[in-house]
Amino acid sequence: MSTLWRRTAIVSLLTAVVLGASGCLPVIGPPTSAPDRFPRNEYGVVHSGPEPTAMTYEDGVEVWDLTVPPSTEAFGIDTDVRPNTPILVGAYSSTSVGPRPVRLLLPEGKSVQVDATEVIFEASDHDEAITDPTSDEVLVPAGRLFGLQINAAIEHGPDDGRAVYRDVLGQLDLPLDSLTELDAKIVAAENADPIEDWQLVGVGESLPAAGGLQLSAGTSFRPTSVDKLFHLTVNVAWDPIPVP
Repeated sequence: MSTLWRRTAIVSLLTAVVLGASGCLPVIGPPTSAPDRFPRNEYGVVHSGPEPTAMTYEDGVEVWDLTVPPSTEAFGIDTDVRPNTPILVGAYSSTSVGPRPVRLLLPEGKSVQVDATEVIFEASDHDEAITDPTSDEVLVPAGRLFGLQINAAIEHGPDDGRAVYRDVLGQLDLPLDSLTELDAKIVAAENADPIEDWQLVGVGESLPAAGGLQLSAGTSFRPTSVDKLFHLTVNVAWDPIPVP
């Protein structure tokens, strides 16, 4: 597992623990009967933090300019949270009303667009680096770390799941080698054991670091699920900046 994937996994786990504490819990299911609690904008998106300066709408597409320096202001992260909250989160969810187009503007003129249900920005402060207790390898560097995870659910089986993942690779000019690995896992899933093969399987690719950030894209599915629902994720990790 690369440092990027490992760091993303750690930050995403922290996010799951404290989303509720930060007041940015994504809404899942039908809209609440109390619309003032989870207000939606004109595009049906829920967000409880401040308006992000790095996001605009262009012809109904949610566009994030990730070429700007990372900050809580840029990504709409609410810093007014309870004391000792370990991570600050800004979550933009449209889960209950279906996916919407989200485009990321990246360094070196690259961009990628997906139909997303969740856009989750994260910021975590670390006075000291977190290291592997066995190898002393730095898992999470010191400083303020920003991360982004975009989630998209592909509901129409392996063919659509593969096609959407291939489209993302093509947009980013990434190699298509992982498609062969994905195809093998799809074929193997036809004989999946309901007890042994319950875990998610997937593949992913990463862009070389550029402009102080690195992007990775991946897709996964559960071999034993009947509908073979595919989950596409796009992750971005920024170089650490000093803690304010």
